[in-house]
Formats: sequence, C-alpha cells, structure tokens
Amino acid sequence: MAPSHYLRPLLAPDSVALVGASERPGSLGRVVYENMLAGEFKGELYAVNPGHAKVLGRPAYASLAAIGRPIDLAVICAPPAAVPDLLKCERGLLRAAAILSGAPLATRADDRRWRREIVVNARASGVRILGPASFGVIRTSQGLNATLGAATALPGRLTLLSQSGAIVGALLDFARSAGIGFASVAALGAGSDVDVSELLEFALTDVETEGIVLYIETVPDARRFMSALRAAARTKPVIVLKSGRHGAAAPPGTPSPDGVFDAALKRAGTVRVATYTQLFGAARILALGRFPSGNRLAVVTNGRGPGLLAADRAAEVGVALASFSQRTVAALKGLSPSGSKPANPLDLQGDASPERFAAALRALLGDANVDAAVVLHVTTPAAGPVDSARAAAAEAEGATKPVLAAWLGAVDRAEASAALERGGIANFYTPENAVEAFSFLAAYRKNQKWLLEVPPPQPEFAAVDLAAAERIRRRTRRSAGKPLPARQARALLSAFGIKVLPMAASGAPRRARTMTRSIGPAGGTAVAIGVHRDAVFGSVIALGLTKSRDEPDVMLPPLNRRLAADLVASVCGVMPAPERDALIALLLKVSTLVCALPWVIELELGPVLAAAGDAIVVEGRVVIDPKRHVLAHGYRHMAIHPYPVELETTVTLRDGTQLPVRPIRPEDATAEVAFVAGLSDESRYLRFMHHLHELTPQMLARFTQVDYDRELALVALGGKPGAEKIVGVARYVANPDRESAEFAVVVADAWQGRGLGQALMEKLIASAKRRGFRRLVGAILGINASMQKLVRTLGFRLRTDPDDPEQVTAELDLLRAGLTRGLLGPLRDRVP
Repeated sequence: MAPSHYLRPLLAPDSVALVGASERPGSLGRVVYENMLAGEFKGELYAVNPGHAKVLGRPAYASLAAIGRPIDLAVICAPPAAVPDLLKCERGLLRAAAILSGAPLATRADDRRWRREIVVNARASGVRILGPASFGVIRTSQGLNATLGAATALPGRLTLLSQSGAIVGALLDFARSAGIGFASVAALGAGSDVDVSELLEFALTDVETEGIVLYIETVPDARRFMSALRAAARTKPVIVLKSGRHGAAAPPGTPSPDGVFDAALKRAGTVRVATYTQLFGAARILALGRFPSGNRLAVVTNGRGPGLLAADRAAEVGVALASFSQRTVAALKGLSPSGSKPANPLDLQGDASPERFAAALRALLGDANVDAAVVLHVTTPAAGPVDSARAAAAEAEGATKPVLAAWLGAVDRAEASAALERGGIANFYTPENAVEAFSFLAAYRKNQKWLLEVPPPQPEFAAVDLAAAERIRRRTRRSAGKPLPARQARALLSAFGIKVLPMAASGAPRRARTMTRSIGPAGGTAVAIGVHRDAVFGSVIALGLTKSRDEPDVMLPPLNRRLAADLVASVCGVMPAPERDALIALLLKVSTLVCALPWVIELELGPVLAAAGDAIVVEGRVVIDPKRHVLAHGYRHMAIHPYPVELETTVTLRDGTQLPVRPIRPEDATAEVAFVAGLSDESRYLRFMHHLHELTPQMLARFTQVDYDRELALVALGGKPGAEKIVGVARYVANPDRESAEFAVVVADAWQGRGLGQALMEKLIASAKRRGFRRLVGAILGINASMQKLVRTLGFRLRTDPDDPEQVTAELDLLRAGLTRGLLGPLRDRVP
C-alpha cells in the first residue's frame, strides 16, 4: 500500500549515469567507473563525458540529456566548477545525484556559494543530492559500487551509514577480511541536501536491511533525527559511533553535549559504542543475526587467565555471568579433570580436547539460564586451534543463542576463524573484545524489552494554570536571558504545582540552609533538578546529587513515570518509596512545564530535599526568553514531540451523545488490548485485513507508543467517568515522503452506525492538514462497503488497487479538502 521510498533512486537505483567517466589513470572518474564495472551493476549503466565517444571501451554520452531516457541516479565525478550546471536539467530527467566531487579550493565564502548553487539547481530540477564530497553508495544486491574506495562490500544484511568517507573505506576493508557483508552503504559527505535522518528512514523501510551501523559527527535536525532513530530502533538494531566525545567542559552541574547525545540515544533505544574497534565488533556480531533473550553470559575456556579477563570485562560493562542449572552442573562435572564444581567462567584446563569443548558448549547452550556463550581458546598440544574451532562450530551451527569466541595466539588463526564463521561464531582478538560485543547485543535486547513494557498510569495533577504562566511571560518581556525575580519565579513554578519554600524564594539563603538541615530525618537525599537548553537537542532535564561533582544524569523530555523513575534510580539508587515517588512526581511536573513553556530556557531547583515522604524545593531559579511561544514553534524547543494536548476535544454523535476524543498515550495499552479483543471477528478482519485474535506485544507498543512527530492516533472514549473505554480509533502514519500519510479507522461494534467513524475521521483529517500533509491515503477491502461509503462522504477518491484487485485505494487531497470549522477543539488549559 505504502509508496516506494523516495530515496530508492539514490540508494537502490535501476539506472545510473557516471558523469565525468574517464580513462585517465588515477582520476576520480576512472576509479569510480572501474568500481562500477567490476561490480557488474544489474541495471543500466551509462558513461557521460562530452570529450569522449567511448570510455574504457563502452559508449559515452555528451550529456545526461543525450542518453534519451530518465535516469535514477547520476554519480558526479566532474570538475567542481561544472557541477552546478550539470544539475540544471529538465524536470523528470534525473531523480537523484551522488556528488563525489569535492568543493573547489577557494575561500570559505566561495565554498558556501558553490554548495548553495548546487542545492538551488537540484531543487529546481527535482533532484535529491548525496554530498558533495561523498564517498558514494553501494547496493550489493544490485551489484552497485559507486564509490571511490579500493574495496567493495560483501553481500549481507547490514546497512552502513556514515558522515565520514574515511570511516566507510576503512570499515569496508576490515569487514571484507572478516567476512562481514552489507546490504547498503552510503556516506553523506558535506550533507548539503539528503541528511542522516533520511538515510535512517530508508534503512528502516528497506527489506534487505536487518541491522544498521551508524557513524555520526553532527546532528543537523534533532527532531527528525530522533524520530527516525526511534522508528528504526523499534524494528532493527542500531549501533552508533559518534566522534567528539571530549569537547569543551560543561559548567558544574550542567550536562555536557556528549552526555545529552548519550541520553538521546538511550531514549531512542539504540546502542552506542565508544571506539572504532567496538563499532567493528558490533558490526561483526550484528551480522550473525542471532539475538539473546537476556544478558546472562557463559564463558568457557581452556585457560584460567583468559576466563578471568572475560569476567572482569563483563563486570565493567554490566554483563551478568550466568548461574548454571543443576542439570548443567551435573553434565559439566565430568569434563574437568580436577573434579571441582563447575563455575562460570568454566575452565576446562589446558588438556581439554576439541570433544571436551564441544560437550561443554552443548551443555551451556541447552541451559535456560544462559543467554549466550563466549568460547576462549589457547593453543595447547591437546587442543589444536582448527580442530577445536570445528568442534565448537558444529555445536553452535544449529543454536539460536549467540556464540562468540576469541582464539588467542593461534598460528592457524585464519583457518580457525573460517571454521568458526561457518558455524555462526564471531571470532575476536581478545576476551575483552568478545564480551564487549555481546554487551551491545544484550543492551539492544534490553532496550527492546523496555520498549514493549506497558507504562504505569500517569499521576493526576491539579490543573495547570497556563493563564497565570502567560501573564508572567507578558509582564517580564524585558527579562530575556536574566533570572526572574524570586516572587515571579515562585509564581511561575506554582502554576505547575511546584512549591518552593517561602524563605528560600524571599532571598534568605542562610535561613533556607537551616531549614534544609532541620527538616526530615538523617539519611534524606538532597538533589538538584535543572532544565538546560542544549544547542542541538533543545530542552533537557538534569538530575544530580547536590554534593556530587559528577556530571548530572540527563533525559530528554517529555518524561513519563517510568522514565522519571529510571532517572531517580540512576542518581539516587535505592531509597524509601515515599521519597522516591515524591521526586518522580516533581520531575513529571518539571517535564510538564518544559513541554508547555518553550520560553523557559533555564530552570534550577535546588537543593531539593527528599525526606519524610516529600520532595521539598528549597530554592528555585528561572530564566526565560519571553519572545518564544508554544504554538508558533510547534514544540520545536524539544527533540521529541510531546503529547499534543491541544488535540483533546469532544465529538457529538447523530443521537446527541458527546464523547471525549484525545490522542492515544502509552498508558492506554491495556485499554487498547481490550478494545481490539472486543471487536467482532468481522470488524477485526476489515480493519487488519487478516484474521487477528489479539495484539502481539510488538503491535501493542507500535499502536500506543506513537511518535507524534510522524503519526497520530485519536481515541474516542465511552462509558462512565473514571471507567471510560476506547470505543473508536482513527490513526495516520506518515509515509516516507513526509507529504502523505496512511490512515485507518475502526469503531467498536456497539457504537457503529451512530456517526462515530465519520466524526473521528473528520478530526483526523483536520489534524493531518494542520500537520502539513498533502494527501491522506488508505487501503480498504473491496467487501467493506460501509467504509467506502464513509470516505466518499468525506471527499476521498476511490480506485481499485492495481496490485490487488480485492482492495480499494482511497485518497484525499488535503490541499483541496475544506477544513471544517471547529474540527479541532480549543487548546486546553492543561498540558501533558
């Protein structure tokens, strides 16, 4: 149903023209052309050079227009000065261009003008650009190697995305020697047009990609980057390496830019590596395609020292050593000559034969308490490296659990590694490397489990007084960049239910400190809560201990109870439940303030004393920029779009019944399960187009944990106050082009025929139009006559799906569709 990704012509083209193809040895045009010829590209390949009739024995064309047919991708290796004019072409002649040519050697201002001219000409011609100064693109299934590298990629199921061509070239060399393959490779270069977020979105939708390896240096658009990264990480493992970890030191109590980036990756559910070596190790283990169910690791070795090194590294990276079951212990007892009780690491001693290695690995992989195994081998007279590798590979070949290895000091390392790889075992150089690689897999699996958990209900706060906050903003227009006076700061915080001790707010710090010492029993926790404006990711929330000199922990808002609880646990450790819950509630109120007030650019609460079942704010400091406004900026002060409270409204059915309608929340998971389960078999079939009895955990997370930046689900609630149930859902999900969205709607059987479906669709259409989409499209079964009638009423055009005659495609042009007055309810006087 969804259209092909708009970057397919760039990253998986059917026709390619190499502009600047050359026979001159060492030239860019020759290197790339030889790479493309050697790759045996499966599509149409054209050489373009106005000075040659042939290049390397193949016909050459004077220009792109001379080819006489539309081209998916132009790989441009021409002199830099010629590049802008090459992109002045008839619209529809060219769909994408990878510019490998670098910028002309001139002033920085000339360079900016050159890039700007390229972008302007490309947009006028409808061409998307990778580069300039790009390393190029690879698509192994199509034999495409349009790069300037010396080595191409082996076929595989990973996609490598990078902002650095040098990193790509080096990683491809290493990967080839290790037998690691890729489905796609793309290097951004200057990134003047297509950015890393768009490449991530392509990899997300690409059926040939099962894992993503990303090297990044800068984030051009934090909102889109987070949206793309979160979407990708829900379905595919994403490993990220970022340079610049040790930039300028942050002021005390302020999170560093790298700390904020780390928090962003954790929020997205991705795994970060710190070094190039770790990135390579992560790629190796991702290529195996086996994922653990937990982080319990078994280590088996024929040398005590390597086993201890592995255990030390496991403790350092948070990997648990598995406790063997009684059955496994019994099976392992006979494998150690010493007769001692088997432990983890399991030392088989230096005389361990290949058969003993195989028996131990067989027992460990069969233990339900073991999620993965690392095999460490030291060459001895009794344990030849190749024979031991073959024995281990035979046991691992049919296993579903990951098996990693480190064959240490083997003379026949290449042959042993080949034997291990055939059994699906990744061989590393050191025990520490193997354990680190497993930790990345375990972290990814932990993130996935965390994403599938049903969040606890949000606490109900008193109504936020947005009107009072707005009055303060208007009265303090001249306070931009300066702390608010204490009385106004207290009033603003009070509008969000955050109470500050009067004596602290009135400017008596000595009395405040005395109060801090006098309240609560010994053992209370004093923390500082801050809101800071990161240059890339916008507003962030920080939490730290007041007496600690360490950098505070940080999270990207909006927070829910689970996120706030994780933040409190990471900073404060184990603490009494009343104090913990009070801190969580305070963090949620701060998150609410951050979401609602983009003009609050800095906030400090501290000390905050968590004691005696309460979290008491001793002092509060607020810095504002009154010129900012939430509606004007669309929450652009945040990298993650918060719950859109402004879409909460009511609908009136044909019989006069009024129902509340609001966006779905993660906390609606239980209600969503009940709603789908309560549908009749026919209603479920018409909605999901196949026989579905209940939602899987993955589907439930997908339906309720929506990214409001790219999708929306509106739920209608019926029933008595306090016991409402979902009785209807209408949703849209943005297509890759971000100009159209796919819609769906379903209504509980008992509520059908009362106008609820139409009311929900009207709200959805209005929201999609306000969001900036040009079209709404949807697939409807041909037998679903009532849905076809409904969408016709709303102005949709229907046509039979050419790929499936049993389906009908419905499409609404939102640019022409009238926006019914009052479809969106008024902005509520409360926030998420």
